[in-house]
Formats: sequence, structure tokens, C-alpha cells
Amino acid sequence: MKKGANIAIAPWLLHHHLRLWEDPNRFDPDRFLPERGAGRHRFAYLPFSAGPRVCIGQMLAMNEAVLILASLAQRYQLRLAPGHVVQPEANVTLRPKYGLKMTLAHRRPANRAGPG
Repeated sequence: MKKGANIAIAPWLLHHHLRLWEDPNRFDPDRFLPERGAGRHRFAYLPFSAGPRVCIGQMLAMNEAVLILASLAQRYQLRLAPGHVVQPEANVTLRPKYGLKMTLAHRRPANRAGPG
């Protein structure tokens, strides 16, 4: 590579690379468990960039996501709406082109033993 050359990193390609991820197109949150990530290069997943240009809001965004998802999952069961197609669209960030239409069903509260 020539000195001073520009390099662009395409996170979508990196996050779907077969040498880094097992079945990269399948939704598999467990792939981020510590035991499954052992040995994976630390820059294999760059949702907030890396190095000196890393997103300053990374920790806030991750904490918000966990809290929001946990709150929703406690109260509702979420399923993709029947017939809804999820098509990725690259813009400033990657997002579903037609939104992410979901159906929500209330979860029944767990039976709790009262006092006495």
C-alpha cells in the first residue's frame, strides 16, 4: 500500500465475513458470549468504530440498549410481524429499509407468593 493512501472500512462486510463469524447472516446474539468470542480479533466487530475516532457515546448507547430491551422483554413477547420483510439499508448507519414491524403480546405476570 502506498504511503498516504486512504483506507475505508466497511463494517457491514467486516461483520459478515466468513473467516470471522460462523453463519454471519443468521441472527445469533449468543455469538457475543465470552466463550464464543475467545480468539476472535478485537476489531472483528466495530459498531462504534475503533481507536482514536471511536464514538464518544458508545457506553451510553450500549447501556441504553440493554435497559430498553430488558424493560420491553419483561413485559412483552416480541415477534416480527407476519409477512414483514427486513431489508438492510445503508445510510449514515445501517437500518431496516421498511422499519422493523413487530407484534407485541403482553407477558403474563409470574405468580408470586404473597405474605402469610
